[in-house]
Amino acid sequence: MHEAELYNKTKAIVFSILNRDDVLPAYKMLENYRSKLPIQGWYGLKAELDFYTKYKDKYTLDPTFDFGIKCDFSGNIDGDNNCRIDITTNLDYKKLENYDAIQRKDKRKYKIVVMDKNTGEIADIFDLNFPIDSSGEGRIFEVAIFMPSSSGSDGLKYDFYQDIIQLSSSDPEDDSILKETCTDWYIPDFEYMLSNLPEDADSSQEILKRSISSAKVLDKSTSSNIVACGQRFYDIFDPHTGDGEWITKIYWKHPVIENYIDDYIDVDLSVLY
Repeated sequence: MHEAELYNKTKAIVFSILNRDDVLPAYKMLENYRSKLPIQGWYGLKAELDFYTKYKDKYTLDPTFDFGIKCDFSGNIDGDNNCRIDITTNLDYKKLENYDAIQRKDKRKYKIVVMDKNTGEIADIFDLNFPIDSSGEGRIFEVAIFMPSSSGSDGLKYDFYQDIIQLSSSDPEDDSILKETCTDWYIPDFEYMLSNLPEDADSSQEILKRSISSAKVLDKSTSSNIVACGQRFYDIFDPHTGDGEWITKIYWKHPVIENYIDDYIDVDLSVLY
């Protein structure tokens, strides 16, 4: 039997027992399948059962059996009615492009709910509903562009700020706009941060931590859904003369949308108005 077929068959059995005999017998039946399902699939089904038993009334949940629509439940969540909900224990394996064709055919909202497989609680809810850009080919993403402090005769001025850009993935130069400028938080830019790290520091991990924590802060303060962080970067064409141009370097992209945004964007997003 194909893995997907076995998974759906097991899900049907477990949820039938849940509806007939209640929670404990359903978990007992799930335990009986621990050695029959691939370990990742077993934890995935446990995450679905955890989510449903704890939140079925809160989110008005109805189980689904996928069949090509990439969702585990429909329900009302985060203000969206009749929303499609996909459950996972690891968001890194979810990619927006795998949902794209389905979203374009059906206008219902999509959410990915990340469950903590140890506690059985919701760890995160990721909103997949990125607008289609004007070309019809790409999506619009909210990106935080970190601005360095200005400097002058008096030295460095600690006035770091961030621009929130609504970035078109297919036409960053002509179809992106400045959403707002955030001056509420003291968040140094990436190059400044890297220049002050200890020599033995893992710069990639420091960038990851800074990006995720900063994105969460800026999400709340600007009512945004920031999925990437970047900074203007001088791209040198000729090392002998120093000739080059200002572009945008993306330091961090959310794994779900990482294939939509290049690491370097050939336009300086910090000058958008």
